[in-house]
Amino acid sequence: MIRKALPFAAALVLALLPLGTQSTYLHHVMVLWMLYALLALSLNVIIGYLGELSFGHAAFFGLGAYASAILTMQTGVPVWLALIAAGLVAGLFGFVIGYVSLRIVGPQFAILTLGFGSIIYTVTNYWDDLTRGPMGINNIPPVTVPGVGPLGEARDYYFVVVACVLAFAYACHALMRSRTGRAFLAVRENAPLAASLGIDVFRTKLLGFVAATVVAGIAGGLYAHYLRVITPELMSLQYMAALIIMVVVGGRGTVVGPILGALIYVVLLEVLRAFGPLRLIVFAALLTGSVIFVPHGLVSLWRPWRRRADPAIRPEPAP
Repeated sequence: MIRKALPFAAALVLALLPLGTQSTYLHHVMVLWMLYALLALSLNVIIGYLGELSFGHAAFFGLGAYASAILTMQTGVPVWLALIAAGLVAGLFGFVIGYVSLRIVGPQFAILTLGFGSIIYTVTNYWDDLTRGPMGINNIPPVTVPGVGPLGEARDYYFVVVACVLAFAYACHALMRSRTGRAFLAVRENAPLAASLGIDVFRTKLLGFVAATVVAGIAGGLYAHYLRVITPELMSLQYMAALIIMVVVGGRGTVVGPILGALIYVVLLEVLRAFGPLRLIVFAALLTGSVIFVPHGLVSLWRPWRRRADPAIRPEPAP
């Protein structure tokens, strides 16, 4: 009974978290946490559920940000429609790159996604007429809630983003208990065996890949309308490395892990901001230590306690 109530309690705590402080700075950090958590959850579908390593996920994040910003500023499309369009644009690119690359297994897939991300970054950086190149786009309109108006405070924006995170987290939870989710895990563990059981491996991978890119595009749109300024750096390897850190350190293949990993990343990012580029060394050490000492992520540390409390829980398999 307690185990079933824990997710609802955690969701309630997240929803009410900004009410515990009046600090605008802390509200800003909370919004960044939720934005990165949504992005990390989307990458977790690819890394944790499909077992593929993508180095181009930040490109879909940037595509969503630019698509939403350009639509709202140049065509006057309402922000909510622009956010949906951002997901569709990122999903369309995800379908194309997934259709081409998901037939390839192993390191070649990661290299292809890295090349795709580099191409999108380069085009965005040099297409001055549309993206304004390295200068980026500023004065992006904020999210407007019908009947409320534009969201001007970080605390108000937090409630919008946390709703998206909770909705997608629940969708991931439900997915893993569905037939499609079991197909994802079967493909991750042993693709040839899954194919012999009648699972369309390519279609399953493509479905998960496109769904992940759609969510990444929406996260990018939310990011653009919150900070109101974007640059091509959103698609850089620095962001991609940060996403991998969030998923791996928190715990890939879980729902809580990427959210926890995003929290650790955002907190360290703020604490180590004064150290400039040297903070990347700390992040690299964190990733290395996590892979060596906690291969299942920080979320796995509480599982021994759960097994002591409930002997029916089976031990976690070795990586």
